[in-house]
Amino acid sequence: MFVHVVLLRTVSIGCFMRNILHCRRGSAAFATAVALVPLIGVMALGGEAGTWYVTQQRAQGAADAAAYSGALRLACDISGQAGTSCNSTQAYDYRGKQVAAQNAFCNSGDTSYPGSKCSTLPSGISQSVTIAQLTAWNGTSCNGGANCFVQATITQQQPAYLARMLGMSTINVGATAVAQVDNSLAQPPCVLAVTGSVTFQGSATVSSPTCGISSNSSASNAIGFVGNSGISVNAPSYTVGGCSQTGGSQCTGVKTYQQPIPDPLSTVSTALTALKTSAFANKNGTTTAQPYETCSCYNSNNNVSLTYPPALSGTYYFTGNVTINGSPTIKGTATLVFFAGATLTITGSPTIQLTGMGAPSGPLSSTVLAKMAKLVIYDGETTRGNQSVNISGNSTSYFNGIVYAPNATLNYSGNSSSSAPATGCYEVIAAAVNFQGNTKLDNSLCPNSTTNPGSGAEPNAQTVRLVQ
Repeated sequence: MFVHVVLLRTVSIGCFMRNILHCRRGSAAFATAVALVPLIGVMALGGEAGTWYVTQQRAQGAADAAAYSGALRLACDISGQAGTSCNSTQAYDYRGKQVAAQNAFCNSGDTSYPGSKCSTLPSGISQSVTIAQLTAWNGTSCNGGANCFVQATITQQQPAYLARMLGMSTINVGATAVAQVDNSLAQPPCVLAVTGSVTFQGSATVSSPTCGISSNSSASNAIGFVGNSGISVNAPSYTVGGCSQTGGSQCTGVKTYQQPIPDPLSTVSTALTALKTSAFANKNGTTTAQPYETCSCYNSNNNVSLTYPPALSGTYYFTGNVTINGSPTIKGTATLVFFAGATLTITGSPTIQLTGMGAPSGPLSSTVLAKMAKLVIYDGETTRGNQSVNISGNSTSYFNGIVYAPNATLNYSGNSSSSAPATGCYEVIAAAVNFQGNTKLDNSLCPNSTTNPGSGAEPNAQTVRLVQ
């Protein structure tokens, strides 16, 4: 019988490690393994930090949207713009928190907002949403001490994991955004083309020391200077589209590609468009125009006379056509309202010196009548194609008030520099405006949010923008 004996050699761990260390390959493998331990830890910690960054970016987007939404709501409250209408059923902070909830950030127990994406948070995670009004931010104060900034602050607290090795038990991720309501242009324009262009043709000369012109047209020639150089506009002008010129540098002071400027008298246009003759107690069918203040009536005759004497005084409503031709003289303090079916035709070289009523009368609400302050002419007719409404006079004529033709292209020439009051309300609002002849513009005495709070009769723009 043969017996095989296998001798086993016992090698200690220490010897084994010494052999590895004496082997080049073993040494490299061991060093690599040792080095990978902290590297893997750093990579894992970096992954955790990456989740913080993602959360912070989400929070910042939510804060931006919340601040902007709250500021839009605040803008409605402080708007000086006539005709502004808003849904004011919720406060600014509700609007901000609603948008934050739609981006999955809510205060605990306050998640019931339309479109909310907030859900039950995992244990150890909490969120906070704060929306606040500010009267000043970063050295900029609001006009009149009012609140014009909305600040949204969003935070999320969550537990640390690998970061505990660095002594962190919780991580606070936060974001802040601030939105500003800019309620007015520094120098509101005194000419507004609501839908069309503003053009200066031929030898038109315009003197406008205090205000600019504006057009809501998006055309490349929304403000167009054609063959003239007698334009003196010392305030910024604004257009949604571009500016064109045929020589000269008139476009230099025009700010192009701006936001539209709302029609400040849109509520007046809406009310007068809806006004029916049945709202008047009487009708005047004679050729002598009668003001509402004396007869509670409208004027229906197609041959009505406005010739001086006597001077016009009061608020005149016309359903018939009114023609001014030749060289008559028309004077007074009056507001002339032409219904949509009526027409105003001015030809020849009349002397027209009119000042708008400070407090017009009529079968309208007190709110609408207040917005009609300084309205000298309202023409509700609609022009099409090459049709236009002409408002003009001779070299001594002026229209000291607001000329308003929201549905018509208006050919305008008036406000003599020699005879018109030095300061006044020489303002034009129409669908489109063509300047011809000599014109003086000035809105220093037009109703606005300062001289007549809430009227907002001057064209203006309200902007909301993120400032942080």
